[in-house]
Amino acid sequence: MALIWRKEMSVGNDNIDYDHKYLILYVNTVELCLQTLEQKEQLYDAFDQLYEYAEKHFSKEESIQRKIGYPDRLNHRHIHNTLLKELKEVETKISSAKDSEEVKRIAPELTQFLRSWLIDHVFNEDMLLKPYLRKHPRAFS
Repeated sequence: MALIWRKEMSVGNDNIDYDHKYLILYVNTVELCLQTLEQKEQLYDAFDQLYEYAEKHFSKEESIQRKIGYPDRLNHRHIHNTLLKELKEVETKISSAKDSEEVKRIAPELTQFLRSWLIDHVFNEDMLLKPYLRKHPRAFS
């Protein structure tokens, strides 16, 4: 079942929310590739797109945090760096798989990781930004 954006996921900033919606699409794309895997290259491409977008999003989010004076921004950046390292580890697992069958065997673990990576981060970390973002226009960047 695909992840779907819900209004409860909003942090109150259109730029961050927009990125989160796209991250959901990228996670869903990777999951679809894992479920219908015919060629590992499709999965690599989808995963690379997810990683690149996550990097850009984290940079944008950290810039907004600086501008609004978010007091826990250094810790939040550390969390982002850890998440990117974890994504690289997943990429290594995928690339070290011998064939599509092995990727299919580890697919449930990868799917669970990606879902919790995104949802847990949004609900546990990014929601802490909400009180600080309320003081600024929704389109603040």
